[in-house]
Amino acid sequence: MFNPKSSDKQLQKWGGIASFLMAVAIVTSGLIYLSGNLRDTFGPFIYSLADFLYGPIWAISLVTVVYALRERIGEAAPRRMNLALIASIAAACALVTVASMRSANRHYHLTHPDLHLESSTTVLIVWATQVAGAIGAALHFQGWALVLVGSAGWTTNRIPRTLSVLYLLTGAMSLLVLLLPQMEANALAFMVILSIWQGFLLIQHENKNTLRSEIKSVQPE
Repeated sequence: MFNPKSSDKQLQKWGGIASFLMAVAIVTSGLIYLSGNLRDTFGPFIYSLADFLYGPIWAISLVTVVYALRERIGEAAPRRMNLALIASIAAACALVTVASMRSANRHYHLTHPDLHLESSTTVLIVWATQVAGAIGAALHFQGWALVLVGSAGWTTNRIPRTLSVLYLLTGAMSLLVLLLPQMEANALAFMVILSIWQGFLLIQHENKNTLRSEIKSVQPE
């Protein structure tokens, strides 16, 4: 028989895991992009791993977390949380687009070394501009999702007030990356902090519900 409470606990658990995974994906992919060497033996594979983390893993984790938060807040703010879920899906699509652009560009460079595309200023400018624009779009949609979650968490008290403020602050910075690309590093740093705190919140919520169920089951009739 289907148990809604058990399903909700599992969802919160997976939301917590996805939140931690998102923090790992952001940090690991960033370190690879900043310090990796494509000409190393495993360089192409390492960069492909970074694309996978920055794109699909971050995207799936973001949608899973927002979905879990939507269920946590419940009917207290349904419109805002539905909009937050839609915005997170849009952000996820943009993140996968960024990873696909990076992967396709790198693959074309590696398979056509005779063209010496890495020496072409025009190619590099166009590629960097397109990737930066896609990243700005991804973080912009993510920003709307975070602002909506923070607003819903603040007014419903389903999320700690301090964490709600962090949602709003991180969301605002993510929104501004579209206009101020130099804010990307700050937005990502705050997103990592938010993801870790958020992960503990969702995991603890699952554990507390489990503990309450166990206590209730041993109480005398």
